[in-house]
Amino acid sequence: MEGQDGEVGMPYRRGDPLIHTAPFLVAASNALLHLVAMAGWPLVRALYRYRVRGRENLAAAGRTGRPIVFVANHSLPLDSLLHGIAIQPRCTWFTIIEETVMTPILGNLVRLLGGIPIPTDLARLTDIDAAMDAAIKARGSVFFYSEGECFLRCQEIKPFKAGAFYYAIKEGALIVPIVSVLKAPAGRLSVEAHILPSIEPPPAAGRRSADLHNAMGLARRIHAEMQGLIDAQGGDKSLYRGPMPRIRGVNDRNHYDSSRYNKEK
Repeated sequence: MEGQDGEVGMPYRRGDPLIHTAPFLVAASNALLHLVAMAGWPLVRALYRYRVRGRENLAAAGRTGRPIVFVANHSLPLDSLLHGIAIQPRCTWFTIIEETVMTPILGNLVRLLGGIPIPTDLARLTDIDAAMDAAIKARGSVFFYSEGECFLRCQEIKPFKAGAFYYAIKEGALIVPIVSVLKAPAGRLSVEAHILPSIEPPPAAGRRSADLHNAMGLARRIHAEMQGLIDAQGGDKSLYRGPMPRIRGVNDRNHYDSSRYNKEK
């Protein structure tokens, strides 16, 4: 997967490489991510009175020289901006649903900002494995929203999928949870991102089934820790608005099941 950079300027189609790690693309992506973070900071401060807690925990994880798998709850459409700001100056890749990058122009921008589409096609598991390995080699980290989609203003974290924890085990990466705590004093939404201390995953067993079993146990443990922080910090569970609706023509799966951008198998 690393170095497979054909058709970089074209819209993503099913079956395309999931990640491009050519040095010039990574450099351009890093520059864009820093620029977006600088421009976005005053925006999110104004919108959400945004604050970040626990940056010292990320610094401690960084000093180990180990790769990092970030895991966060997904409660706002701007989470990738909020969390990208939280981990600056580090740049990372973000896993996203495949349909998001299938839109011309927008899809290319999302990929340049570090989006890695995750196919639902089980035949592409080896491609996902290769993409995660390439992502770790290129930037040393990958960011997962392990609930699988955005649940608007949710403060009761939905069950985690095992992927992030499986790849942390497989890559020998530390897991750094980031918890978004939402409150609405006087009716105005406020957001705090809490970066928790890094967590050491169990060693890889070398068998997918065993590593997945361990990943599911790790997912439950970290889910409980993250939910515990929300509860301790007084996250407001009355704010929940349900799953974020898909945007027609952008990330709605039905549209792209029959899209002209699909590749025939």
